Amino acid sequence: MDREQLKELLIPFAARCSEKGKPLSDYCLIEAFPGDAATPFIVQIRAPWVEEMYCSDALELLFGILWETTDEETRRNIFTIQIMDSNDQLHCSAESEMVRK
Repeated sequence: MDREQLKELLIPFAARCSEKGKPLSDYCLIEAFPGDAATPFIVQIRAPWVEEMYCSDALELLFGILWETTDEETRRNIFTIQIMDSNDQLHCSAESEMVRK
């Protein structure tokens, strides 16, 4: 799956986050293994509300929404989720096993 295809499939995810009062300021997709055509992607999320929550709570919320809005094939193309804070510093990250469960 390429970047544009995955970004399109994540539109309902971003919309549901907003519906639940947890809007994403932005998100981008980064190749987990650059140069590998079959690489999964890192979903890097920026959201103002993440600094008000524990990492585990933010990740649990995001994974719940991800499962509600995507199918298994889409999730297989996500290597991990990284949450960035307002200073563009890594706030927290999920292990790839959490994404695939």
